[in-house]
Amino acid sequence: MIVPIPTAPADPSADAAALRVMSFNALFQTDTTTAEDPGHWPRRAPAIEALLAAERPHLLGLQEMQGWTYGPIEAGLGTAYRSVGVGTRGGGEGLINPIFYDTGRLELLTWNQFWLSDRPREIGSTTWGNAGPRTAVWARFRDLASGQELVHLNTHLDHVITQAKQKGAQLIADHLRQFHLHGLPTIATGDFNSVAGASPAYTVLVDEFGLQDSWLAAEQQLSPAWSTFPHFGEVEESEFRIDWILVSQGVRVLEVRIDDSRPGGVFPSDHLPVRARVVLPAG
Repeated sequence: MIVPIPTAPADPSADAAALRVMSFNALFQTDTTTAEDPGHWPRRAPAIEALLAAERPHLLGLQEMQGWTYGPIEAGLGTAYRSVGVGTRGGGEGLINPIFYDTGRLELLTWNQFWLSDRPREIGSTTWGNAGPRTAVWARFRDLASGQELVHLNTHLDHVITQAKQKGAQLIADHLRQFHLHGLPTIATGDFNSVAGASPAYTVLVDEFGLQDSWLAAEQQLSPAWSTFPHFGEVEESEFRIDWILVSQGVRVLEVRIDDSRPGGVFPSDHLPVRARVVLPAG
């Protein structure tokens, strides 16, 4: 049973300025599942559409997308959204970690993508023992409500090799540093395949580089501390929080939620989405 969390006093100016952000590993489609399998794509696709239609975040960092699985994402979000990002093997090949954004709220200024390897500009490159190529996509936006610029980075770290996770996190920090030097607030979303507070990747990005963990920084936590990877099983409180929304210093986190909703009684994915409302610092 969830104990209701007291509601903080209303802050109309913060509410109006807030950006809705979501990180969601939507789980790729395979041909080996049956209709009874909880991971079966035709079973999950309507739940994914309903999930996004209910929330419509201004910024959405997705992981494990494929060129042919965008349909329920686009249907749920509506026609005002656009996306950036290419596959881990270039173009539509491999898994994609796209950033979707609401064009009614955000103007895209520029974007790019790099590979988590010691050859970050080489498409499909793998080093550090990666099980496969991994990427980070970043986009620079102007918030049409405030005129403030910001950067959103979305990633998916290796799921096996600790060195690959740590070095990938360091490469991400190095890229974000250039934006911090220009005074731009940053948001990083992803499936980091690392336990928050107890992993080398977290140490690099939070303890050393100084990003805020939105779960800890939030003024309100609107859910229990669920494990973000229940793998279609029972949702439980756990320290196994591997999907994060990180924000730079000065970004205010009004609220955060690990979303255990099951539209139509169906898990949209084996991961739970993480949602936050954040307010950028005054420019």
